[in-house]
Amino acid sequence: MSKKEDKKEKIKKDKNVKEETSSKKDKNNSKKEDSKVVEKKENISKEIKKNDKKTKEEKEAKKENTTELKKVEKTKKERKPISEKVVIFSIIAAILVVAFGIFGYYFYATNMIPVATYDGGNVTKSEFAIYYKTFQPMLTYYGYSDDMIPQQIANKAALDKIIIKEAKKEGVTIPDERKKEIDEQFQDKNQIKQLEEQGINASQMKQLYYDDAMISAYIDKKVQDLSDVDVLNYIKSNSTNSENLDLNSYETNHVLFKTTSDSGKALSDEEKANKKAQAEAVLQRVKNGEDIATIAKDLSEDTGTKDNGGSYTVYMDGQTDDKYASAVKSMQVGDVVLVESSYGYHVIKLASITENGRAKSEHDRENLVNENINKISTDRNFKVNEDNLKKAVKQISGKSSTDSDNTTNTTTNSTDSSESSTSTGE
Repeated sequence: MSKKEDKKEKIKKDKNVKEETSSKKDKNNSKKEDSKVVEKKENISKEIKKNDKKTKEEKEAKKENTTELKKVEKTKKERKPISEKVVIFSIIAAILVVAFGIFGYYFYATNMIPVATYDGGNVTKSEFAIYYKTFQPMLTYYGYSDDMIPQQIANKAALDKIIIKEAKKEGVTIPDERKKEIDEQFQDKNQIKQLEEQGINASQMKQLYYDDAMISAYIDKKVQDLSDVDVLNYIKSNSTNSENLDLNSYETNHVLFKTTSDSGKALSDEEKANKKAQAEAVLQRVKNGEDIATIAKDLSEDTGTKDNGGSYTVYMDGQTDDKYASAVKSMQVGDVVLVESSYGYHVIKLASITENGRAKSEHDRENLVNENINKISTDRNFKVNEDNLKKAVKQISGKSSTDSDNTTNTTTNSTDSSESSTSTGE
C-alpha cells in the first residue's frame, strides 16, 4: 500500500476514533444528562411528594382544627342554654333563700320566741297564745289582775309540758273513752267555727284537750301510787291544829230532800215544810229498821249518791258541809239523825268509822300530788322572759300585760246545781 493511502487510512481511522470518542462522549454526556434529569425528576418527585404530604398534613390539621372548632362551637351552643338555666336557677334560689329567710325570721319572731324557759325546754309564743286565749277569761272571772294573768298562764303552760313529758316516760296514756269524747267533740263543725271566730286554731285546741286528758290521767296515777303513810305525814305537816287533828274516816248513808231548786233558788216556806215532813217520815222508817240504802235509791234527791244507796264517806278536811260533818263526828256507829244543811234535809246513818282512814281522802292525796308537781317549776329553774311575754300579750290581745282595764271585774259566789253531790259539797 502506498504512503498516500496509508495516510488516508490513518486519517480515516483517526476520524473514526474521534467520531467514536465523540460519540462516547456524547453518550456519556447524554447519560450524565439523563442521570441529571432522572435525579432532578426524582428530586422534583420527592419535592412534590413532600409538598403533597405537607399539603395533606396541612389539610388534616385544618380539618382537625375545623372539627375542633365545630366541637367548640357545638359545646358553646350546648352550654349556652345550660349556663342561662344555671343563672336563672341561681337567681331563683337566691330569691327563695332570702324569702325563706325572711319568712323563717318572721315565723320565728311570731311563733317560736320563748316567753318562758325551764331546764330542758321552753314555752313559745305560739304555745302561750292558745293557753292565753283559753284561760285568760277564766282567770279574769276569778279576780286575777291583768298583770298576774300572763305569768300564771305561762307557768301553767310550762308545767303542762313538763308533766306530759314525765307522763310519757311512765307510760301514761289517755283513756280510750276520754279520747273518743275529744275526737267526737272536734268533729262538731259549729264548735270549730266558733273557735276560728275567736282566732283559736282548732287543731291546737284539740291538742290542748289531749294534753289536759293526759295530765289528768297522770295525776290519777300519782294519787293512786301514794302510800298512806306519805299522805298522813302530809296532812299532819300542813295542819294548823295538830292536837285536835282527826285522821279518821266516817262512812255514812244519807237521804237528801233539797230545799233549793235546780237553779239554786231557795224554796218557799211551804215547800220547805213539805220537804222536812218527808225527811221526818224517812227518819222514822230507818229507825224502825228499814234499809236506808234502799230508801235512798228510791227517794234521795242527791243525784251523786242516790244510785249507790246514799253512800258517802266523810273526812274532817273541810270539804264536807259543816253541819253534816259536825253531826257525823258526834254520832256513834248505827245512829240515825235528821240534819238541815245548806242543801236541804238529810237523814244520816253512820255505818262505820275507820282509824287513819283519812289517808284515802282524794282531796288530801290530790293536794300532795299537786304540791309535788308545783315544785317542778322551781326544780327545773322556771323563768319568764318579761319582754317576750309582754310582746306576746300585746300581739294576742292588743294590749300590754301591765295595762289595767277601765272596767271592774266582779266575781259572785254561785252554787253549781249540776254538782254530783250537793249535800256534801264534793
